[in-house]
Amino acid sequence: MATPRVLIADAVSKDCDQILRSHSIDVTRAVGLSPEELGAMVHDYDGMIVRSAVKVDRSMIERMNGMRAIGRAGTGVDNIDVVAATERGIIVMNVPEGNTISAAEHAVALLLSLLRKIPAANASIRSGAWDRKSFTGTEVLDKRVGILGMGRIGREVAVRLKAFGATIIGHDPVLSADAVRSLGAEPVTFDELIETSDIVSIHIPLLPETRGLIGHAELNRMREGAIIVNAARGGIVDESALLDALNSGRIAGAAIDVYEKEPPELPSPLVEHPNVVATPHIAASTREAQERVAISIAHQLAEYFEGAGARGVVNARGLEGSLGSDAMPLMEAARTLGVLLGQLVGCEDVGCRLTAYGADAAEIVRGLSASFLAGLFSQKEPAANAINAELLATRHNVKVMTAGEGAHASYTNLITADVSSATATRSAAATVFGHRDVRIVALDGVDLDVRPEGTLLLFSNADQPGVLAAVSGVLARNGINIANVSLGRREGVGKALTVIRVDDPLNDEIMAEVTALDMVEGARILRFPEGSAGR
Repeated sequence: MATPRVLIADAVSKDCDQILRSHSIDVTRAVGLSPEELGAMVHDYDGMIVRSAVKVDRSMIERMNGMRAIGRAGTGVDNIDVVAATERGIIVMNVPEGNTISAAEHAVALLLSLLRKIPAANASIRSGAWDRKSFTGTEVLDKRVGILGMGRIGREVAVRLKAFGATIIGHDPVLSADAVRSLGAEPVTFDELIETSDIVSIHIPLLPETRGLIGHAELNRMREGAIIVNAARGGIVDESALLDALNSGRIAGAAIDVYEKEPPELPSPLVEHPNVVATPHIAASTREAQERVAISIAHQLAEYFEGAGARGVVNARGLEGSLGSDAMPLMEAARTLGVLLGQLVGCEDVGCRLTAYGADAAEIVRGLSASFLAGLFSQKEPAANAINAELLATRHNVKVMTAGEGAHASYTNLITADVSSATATRSAAATVFGHRDVRIVALDGVDLDVRPEGTLLLFSNADQPGVLAAVSGVLARNGINIANVSLGRREGVGKALTVIRVDDPLNDEIMAEVTALDMVEGARILRFPEGSAGR
């Protein structure tokens, strides 16, 4: 396998380079390039690492012919077109916990700087003045602080402000009231948080549904003299509406680290407002956080390229548990079934049923389904993988039903699959022997033991002596060596099913000789990646 190549396109710690190289990964550091310059490079790389400065948009992603993973050395991924990456089967990873403490501390620092007027007081004394009367501040004690978004950063902010004696309320669009309460905040609705908070601290991602979430209407419903803190993402607060609320005095102050457009156009009436404390998107910019995220994303990419699974995947859509190293053999077994049945039935306008037996398999049945689909589409869509499989299924009108069952009578883990088109239905089953030895153990109800790699010759035949000798003779005359043979009987019908794995490609002339044999019917070639059964 070729050595993976990773492009570091943003200013991350040099520890990142060292870790990747220690895993025999080629590293190129190209920081400060224009989008056009980066776009001209990306087709040569298997992986890419960015922070927040580089925008990995659709036009760049469409030039990534060999890209397998994009790593974001940080939390958010709004500078990466995740949809475009998913369509191309590119995994997008982040480090969700790497800068949690730094971001939380910065949000609190912004708030305290605003409440105690520290920037203005600092500027005053530096100018030579000794003005103690102009900088009377406000305490956090007994204030009602609304945490909008009770994720990792929001809950750390809550912990710190509670220590100052604040009353903490919280709202999170994806958490239940009990979950919010368990994180140390009194659960409230979004409207209650907006209308009853003295301080609103924002810690939600920028999504289509959160863009402009706090605008004129919401600001007008806030308590008079309330404070806004936004160290999450620009665009959640309508900046024009916020400026109007500051100018009218409805909002007493704002502490801002993020902006609708970055960098903002300067001079800016919002940034320069006397009741605003502004910083240039530096909440995660601590030495400790930058070291953590660089080290973490390097290890995550190295693990992925070494086949040890994927962590921190943001476009897995519920597949996270299926992308760990322990699940990889079962995922490969499911993919193998897809490769097999895709060649036998096709991958357009078909219905599929996938059943997983065994505790391990049943727990990751959705991931197994995605991996199966990736195999099903592999002949037509070379970039198909578990990440883009569901999108491809919609495109090719493929419907999948899945089920997770308990223990199987004969196997620790077993995956069965049926694929039906308008003209045919085929079924197969696969398992994993040992740690990584994938085997096809049934085809169309016939028990087999097939190692799915390289070139296979599949045919039905009369259940009588001499069939294998006749087929082997054809192969021998054409210089084709047999690696192994698996056969099984169709009980009660006088038929058998045979699979021969060969060392060399089979051409049309050889297949014509095989199909000309009276006792052979339905002969066809199946192709699998070399070494796929045990990788």
